[in-house]
Amino acid sequence: MGPQWIQTGMPGIKRDPETLLPVVVDDEQADALVEGDDPCNAVVVLIARGHYREAAELVADTRLSDPQNIRMRMLDTDLMRAMGRTRPAIKRLRGLLDEFKGTSHEAMMHQYLGILYYTEGDLTAAEHRFERAKELHTESGAPERRIELARRSLEAVKRREALVR
Repeated sequence: MGPQWIQTGMPGIKRDPETLLPVVVDDEQADALVEGDDPCNAVVVLIARGHYREAAELVADTRLSDPQNIRMRMLDTDLMRAMGRTRPAIKRLRGLLDEFKGTSHEAMMHQYLGILYYTEGDLTAAEHRFERAKELHTESGAPERRIELARRSLEAVKRREALVR
């Protein structure tokens, strides 16, 4: 039996329960996302496939034409993480969190920050961010898959903490 993938709400893309990163699980569906109308979906697929240059070009084009696209701004930090620039990604995302505190975007920003901290190995900070994301998603009545992502992210932290002890 394979991994118990975490749902993303994007056809052909799941999250790995150990790394918490997006993974292409169906190439055909992922190709359709790249060819579709939402550049954010395409960026997720490109990052998952390791096509960072293409992802960076799409991020830049979208940020130029739609500078307030919050999802693309968050994906820009995920691209930085994928390219090994986790510290600057954390700094940028913390700035976004300050900018959007108290909005409907705050919970996902905590989730993204948690993933960045988790990737970096700062399990205490990751746990704090995932807890906050779960709280905010639950309070706001977010889709179940978002609450599940926060919950499963917390489980990943606990598993990794147990390995470190």
